[in-house]
Amino acid sequence: MKKMNVFGISMISCLLFAVIATAQETSVPSDVAAKPVGTRLKLEKAEQERPVMNGLKNEKKLTGRLPNGYRNIVSNKQRDDIYSIQKEYNELIELLKLRIELLEQESAQQVDALLDADQVQKIKAANGALESEKLLQKKNDRTPVLK
Repeated sequence: MKKMNVFGISMISCLLFAVIATAQETSVPSDVAAKPVGTRLKLEKAEQERPVMNGLKNEKKLTGRLPNGYRNIVSNKQRDDIYSIQKEYNELIELLKLRIELLEQESAQQVDALLDADQVQKIKAANGALESEKLLQKKNDRTPVLK
């Protein structure tokens, strides 16, 4: 499960990096650059740097999936408009998914910050016991039952 979370986080980070890298370069005031950047500020900056929001146009032909029954009814211009709408909303949805994940991580960090060292040790021990129980259960589930 932890490997899946790390993989997901790395994929989202790559996506965010790609969005930021393809965006127009904007100058950051020195007072903003000097301060530590919080999660919300990172997300707002990423949203501002999106190419769609800055008016950049993608020169490649848009492709996507038309809703059922649209293929024979819509014109080529309408088809391109549908694809551009889908692309724009898919990018917004991805940013919102990223925002949700970052907010969940931030929330977990704030909850963990409330604990003292003894409580942290107890939780680590409890989580270790849970992990070992899960491994034992998986191992027992795999053993064939002879009848």
